[in-house]
Parts: sequence; C-alpha cells; structure tokens
Amino acid sequence: MKTDILIVGAGPAGIFTALEMLRQGSRKKIVIVEKGAAIERRHCPKVKTGECMNCKPYCHITTGFSGAGAFSDGKLSLSYEVGGQLPELIGEDYAQKMIDYTDKIYLEFGADSHVEGIGQGEEIKKIRLRAIRAGLKLVDCPIRHLGTEKAQQLYHAIQQHLVENGVEIYFGYNCNNLLLDGQRCIGVEVEHKGVKEEIRAEHTVVATGRRGADWLEKLCGEHGIAHQPGTVDIGVRVEVRNEVMETVNRVLYESKLVGYPKPFKDKVRTFCQNPGGFVSQENYDNDLAVVNGHSYKDLKTENTNLAILCSHNFTHPFNQPIAYAQKVGELTNMLGSGKIMVQRFGDILDGKRTWQKELVRANVRPTLPDAVAGDITAAMPYRAMTNIIHFMQAMDEVVPGFAGSETLLYSPELKFYSNKIRMDAEMNTNIQGLYCLGDSSGWTRGLMMASVMGVIMGQQLSRKA
Repeated sequence: MKTDILIVGAGPAGIFTALEMLRQGSRKKIVIVEKGAAIERRHCPKVKTGECMNCKPYCHITTGFSGAGAFSDGKLSLSYEVGGQLPELIGEDYAQKMIDYTDKIYLEFGADSHVEGIGQGEEIKKIRLRAIRAGLKLVDCPIRHLGTEKAQQLYHAIQQHLVENGVEIYFGYNCNNLLLDGQRCIGVEVEHKGVKEEIRAEHTVVATGRRGADWLEKLCGEHGIAHQPGTVDIGVRVEVRNEVMETVNRVLYESKLVGYPKPFKDKVRTFCQNPGGFVSQENYDNDLAVVNGHSYKDLKTENTNLAILCSHNFTHPFNQPIAYAQKVGELTNMLGSGKIMVQRFGDILDGKRTWQKELVRANVRPTLPDAVAGDITAAMPYRAMTNIIHFMQAMDEVVPGFAGSETLLYSPELKFYSNKIRMDAEMNTNIQGLYCLGDSSGWTRGLMMASVMGVIMGQQLSRKA
C-alpha cells in the first residue's frame, strides 16, 4: 500500500492531524492505522462483570479510535499552562492561539458550550490565598468538560466525518516497525491478523499516545531518532467525599495545584480531578494494571477523585525512566495480586495496612469495587511516598479534610510520556519524513494539547509539496 500521509495511532493527535488537513482543503491521500477498534466497537466488559477481565490483545479503555480519550472524563484544558511542554517548543502566545482554534473544532462536533472554572473571582482569590499560605501554586485553567459518555459521541462524529471525507482508517493493525532509507522514513511495517505488510508513505506521523511511549522509545534507540530521557510521573489516585471538595468543585471544577514539598523539593501536582466521578483501571500490554479516573456528565457518585503525581527527573547514567515507572507498577500489582491497591491515608500515617472490612464501614466508599485493600507503601518508592504525604498535608490547608484519615489512595498511577523526541517548531525530527506527536512524543499531556499538536501538524503537512 502507498499513501501520501500515514498516521500511526488514532488518538487525539493523529485524528486532529487528519481532520485539520481536511479543513485546509488538502487533497493528499491520508491513511490511519490503529491497533484497537472503531469507537462504536470499544466496550469494556467490566461494566457487566464488575471486575477487570484483562482483555487481550489490548485494553479497550486505552486502545482504539480516540485513544484513552474515549473513556476518560473528557476534560479540555483551555490554558497553555496546562498539558505539557509544547509551549516551550512553539511559544506561549501561539500555543494559546491554537488552543482557542482547536476548542472551536470541538464545539463544532458537539462539545458542551459551558466552561468550568471561570468567574467566581472572590472565591478563587480565597482558594489562591490558602494555597499560597500552604506553599502551593494554584494554576488558573478554564475547563470544558465533555463527560465520558459525551466524549464517545463526539469522537464518533469525528470518526464518521473522517471516513466520509476519504480518510482510510484501518483498525486492528499493529505497527511493528518503521521503514527507513538512510535518514528518511519511507513508511512502516504493520501486522493484521498475523499477516505482515508494508505501508509506504511520503510523510509518516507517529501518534501512539501514552500507551505507545515505551514502544516509541525503543524505536528511537533502534533507528537513531534524536530524543532525550524526560520526566516520569509516579503517584496515586486520591478519593474523598464530595462534601470535602464542594467549594473547589463548584468554583474551579478542577483544582490544578503545584508544589515542591520538602525535603526533596520535587515537583508534585494534582491532575485529572473528577467531581462525582469514578476511579477506574487501565491495562497495558505487559499486564500492567494502573489506576485512572473519569466522570460522566449525568451519572454522579458521592466522591471526588484526582491524581497526585510526583515528577522524577533522572540524570546520567540512567536513561530508562519508563522502565523504572513500570517496575514500580509491577511491584504494586504483585502485592495486589494483579489488581489496583487501595489504602486509607490514616493507615499510611499509622504505619499499618488497610483491611477490606475497614473500607466497608467508612464514610468514603471506593468507587473502584474490585480494588484490593492493602499497603501501597510497601511498593511505592520512599521518595515518591514522602512527596505524596507532604503534598497531601499541604492540600489539607487549601481543602480542609483532604488529608483525612479515611481519604483513599489508589496505586499505581503512572504516566508514560517521559521520552521526549527532539524536534523543531514545525514538528520536524532528525529523520526526514517522520513526525512524532502527542503524549508518546513527550511534549504533551492530555486531550487538548495533543489535539493542538495534531492541528499544527495538519497545517504543516497541508503546506508541504
């Protein structure tokens, strides 16, 4: 098969590359290959079984059209200050301009026009003051909340639009390797139902998301793609009663707080807050179970969950941050017998494990029913655990009750986007004809910024001869 543009991965970065090329009037032939299924065929059996079935050959939560975005809470962060380091590459003003442009595309496909986290000036000032006193920084970021069920509808509309306008999407195609001719990428080798074939392309875009970050890192070493080890995020998913987060949920919807707690002064931040949401599980190719969270527009629980992530930066001679995070996750999975572990914050401070019977009689009931009560501190690195404890205690000054004894901590929450591909502001890598986008590139974190990177790529490819 031959094509003008080949996109590997149908996550936000990949699909917005194709979408923007159509919007620019490009007549180039576009092919997308995706390991997972079309969005209407993505179904997690846990809804019926009540527990993770460890689906093979891939997890439907993380793989398929729109990537992890389809089953996430669907939050679009509308500020350049949130979502990774892309503004460092393209400039802050341009990044914000492209966020505004991309947001309009989401609106065209049915995104809710309501924006959370704007207005409420005096109440935001009070929250900011408490954050300053606690040694934390409150990042202002308007949020457009799609909701898990609405996000699936929106991305289905985008999928139909792409197909109806001539974009060829091949589902169930696993990309094995890149095809190079010297310092030029000429396509990829894919495998479908055990049959291998080559797809040749003038321009190849790799946008495989967090799930594909490890795979892309290996390809960088094999083919000499310029990159550098970046930051890896290790943390927990915290769950509290809605009453504790009531003011923050109402005023900000998502409280994006950043701190550098002693003694290590590593960057620690909140991420992906879900008012009335659900704690969820994702599975990766090597049977690694990690925790996440999402929230629906209409269906709500009595709890709010959010992630607390510790950023780890490694120096010479270590250059395998993704593998390091995976080992932390594997150890936690081992202690939880392959399931997500949960522990009460008070038990962590008391130096004891949590028992299942203690969760049943508590005020905070887990929204991940098959999570296993235990001791996450037996697997979490000392440095990360210390950071989490001190950050939660600082958070308690901003949100009283956040560090309560019954607050639940789920582990492991890991973000695999640490390998950063070296590129210029036009997304060119050192390999001609090869472009790397989205979370797997190391430059973005989340739906909006990955989508923005795709839009910019679409505009660049539309202009190329």
